[in-house]
Amino acid sequence: LFMTPLFYYLPTFALAAVVLNSVGKLVTYDEAIKLWKTKKEDCLLWVVAFSGTLILGVLVGISVAVGLSLVIVIYQSARPQIAILWRIPGTNIYRNMKQEGSGAFVSNVFICRVGSSMYFANALYVKDMILTYVSDLEDINKTRYVVLEMTSVVSIDSTAVHVLHDIVHDFRTRNMQVAFCMVGNRVIKTMRKAELLKYIGDQWFFPTVHDAVLFCLKYDHVVRSKKGEIALEGLDIEDISLRTKNEVGISNDANNTCTVVYVTINQESPTMLNEILSVFKKHRASIHRAFYDAVDDTDRSGTIKHTYFLKRGRRPNDAKLRDEEVQTLKASLEDVISVLSSRDCSPVNLNRTTSGIERTSVALALSLSGGADVAEKDMEACYKSNADAPFNNGTSHKRKSPVSGAAVMSWCSVS
Repeated sequence: LFMTPLFYYLPTFALAAVVLNSVGKLVTYDEAIKLWKTKKEDCLLWVVAFSGTLILGVLVGISVAVGLSLVIVIYQSARPQIAILWRIPGTNIYRNMKQEGSGAFVSNVFICRVGSSMYFANALYVKDMILTYVSDLEDINKTRYVVLEMTSVVSIDSTAVHVLHDIVHDFRTRNMQVAFCMVGNRVIKTMRKAELLKYIGDQWFFPTVHDAVLFCLKYDHVVRSKKGEIALEGLDIEDISLRTKNEVGISNDANNTCTVVYVTINQESPTMLNEILSVFKKHRASIHRAFYDAVDDTDRSGTIKHTYFLKRGRRPNDAKLRDEEVQTLKASLEDVISVLSSRDCSPVNLNRTTSGIERTSVALALSLSGGADVAEKDMEACYKSNADAPFNNGTSHKRKSPVSGAAVMSWCSVS
């Protein structure tokens, strides 16, 4: 400070040059470019904060930037993502149709995921979007049941309670039922206090999406057989069994490095595995991993699920199958399974015990190491008697919409 009088006669532009030279290093324009590439909303906030502080002052500039950030947060929370889910054939996996291109809609069931908590600012938007999606998909998959996946809904307020009540009431007046799955404890507690849980019914709440879908299919079977809506009191839906039909599902998004093939078969034959491996060999697809197991240990129908991890070569760094290769491979597998299932042959019994599954897995490992050239006698050795239940015939029905090309898959029949 004692040197200040020495700068008294220094020209103003010289002092300005000193200040600009010092402040210029504080302007990190590289960060602005990075924000623009990462997320444009953050870059906008950066520009507003910088410009406001430079022109209006520090306090006013920061206040404007904070206010704008609050507006952006409220806007985003007021328009949560409503993701439509569909099922990967051959699995119990339900994924966003924008992320999974090889899924199929469950017949007469619409499934969606609410992307955030529901409160007064976004509840009506959620309702409008669900109604719009159901209406838009009416020509592709006529909806009789709506399943709401509530994983991301951490809490709801009184407005959201009223909106959910309106959603259920609106669909029920159109002979459509609404099921809720993966609902958090806080949401359940609020619904119970508001008596919304009593209005909907405890039977329409499920721990997983697949449980909700299975219940809807069983309930639909009872409704169709009785030709009208029924009361669930005194009705044991669990007594109704669903028999899985033959299915082939292929996903390039389920694994980061491999194309995953899911094959569900409810009538295994000694040549089935050999034929499947021959199809892989024909399409030059190399198996890097494989699983072979019963779909459900409690299910006595004998349905078997094959899971294969494929690449275009045997090296670890080889790429996945291309989309066109996936389509041709799926068509070939469906043709092979359809032909083998339609043959007039007696059902083959599979040992459902642990040792039986192990013997089948050993046969699968031997076939993989042999490059899909497996002798039928080696395959037949895995299908000795000592079975618990025979396999059942099943067919897969699939139709395509002429408008959007979305598939609607019916993967089970009711017995």
